[in-house]
Amino acid sequence: MRRAQWRVAIFSLVCVSLSMAMAGLYALRDHDIRSRQLVAGSLAIAGEPALRFNDPQAMRELIEQVATTARLAEVTVTGKTGQAWLRYERPITGKADRWARRLEQSWAQDAASVPVGDQREPLGHIALRSDGHTLMLYLSGAALSLVVCVVATAGLVLAYSRRLTAAIVGPIGALATLTRQVRESRSFERRADHVPVREIDALADDFNSLLSELQVQQHVIEAHHAELRRANDSLRQESRHDSLTDLPNRAYLGEHLAEVITRCRREGQKAGLVFIDTDRFKEINDTLGHAAGDVLLVELSKRLRSTMRDADFVARLGGDEFVIVVSPLRDALEIVHLTDRIGRALDARVALPGGHFRSVSVTMGVAVFPDHAETVEGLIRAADEAMYEAKSVERGSVATFRPSEQARLDALGPDLPDHGGPADQDSFAQRTR
Repeated sequence: MRRAQWRVAIFSLVCVSLSMAMAGLYALRDHDIRSRQLVAGSLAIAGEPALRFNDPQAMRELIEQVATTARLAEVTVTGKTGQAWLRYERPITGKADRWARRLEQSWAQDAASVPVGDQREPLGHIALRSDGHTLMLYLSGAALSLVVCVVATAGLVLAYSRRLTAAIVGPIGALATLTRQVRESRSFERRADHVPVREIDALADDFNSLLSELQVQQHVIEAHHAELRRANDSLRQESRHDSLTDLPNRAYLGEHLAEVITRCRREGQKAGLVFIDTDRFKEINDTLGHAAGDVLLVELSKRLRSTMRDADFVARLGGDEFVIVVSPLRDALEIVHLTDRIGRALDARVALPGGHFRSVSVTMGVAVFPDHAETVEGLIRAADEAMYEAKSVERGSVATFRPSEQARLDALGPDLPDHGGPADQDSFAQRTR
């Protein structure tokens, strides 16, 4: 904007200056022609006797007297026949005088000429040229005036430009800065300030209205995002937990156990896994109904939770089977203490629908990482095999995996034991031995 103001000011100043200079030059030229005609006429009148009586010396003296005051450079006097009778040229006094005469010659190429005596039968003619000093003084004054005008215009343009910048450019720059900040930080609560310029103030109002609409839309989007996040968390919770007992399911168990094994490998620790199978669960389902079996599983899951440490992890593997991950495992006594706590927690009978009370017992198999297996599948298979071994001896007992059985387990394949079906399987999907 400042460059545009400078261009307009300089263009206007140049146009005005050229117009005034041309008008002055034409006026000066007309004045110069008239002045030279008057001087030539005066010389013709005063020098007629000298020309009539053929006295060149008298004419020269007369011209010398007039040449200095009238600023004449050359004077030529011719006779009746046009022959040169007298020629006078004032000496050049310096470079300025020389440049002035060259300027005069380019400005007024023809000399001012008037007849001497009667115009019908003149005795001769007098032709003269100016020395150009008047023209040079005028041009110097015009140039000085132009410089003064340029300086004055520059000052006015600078002052006006600053005021215009404060009134227009400043608010527009602030609006641009606000736009960039809103785009980068997504801060739609920001607002543009009011400014004195009506058009810019209207633009700021429109921008503020747009920010208000964007802020409302942002709140709507955030509310939808929060709702989607809650729904996603709920789905994630449902996908990783058993619907009946709200314990982690088979998939979640695999993820957690993989993390525990990785951490134990990195830190050189051990981890224990207890495979739990509910004894005579099928009898309860068959005699008291599936609702009673569901109540029994829920109560069993609560009692298992109460026996664990904060760092331990319990999951429902499927049907009436549960798994507890003990990590970190500092010594074998921690597993012994855990199984003892589970046994004591199950001493109290469980109240079932219809006023029935049943005692519940579990058979447990124990496997230790990395002593018995080093993978998720291998560790679960080892604990499952130990549980089988305990059940074959006595229901409600506990057995630890024997490494001598490893070859037989390898022949079973890499799949997890699937005695009880999916993690969200209800109580009547019991494994049949």
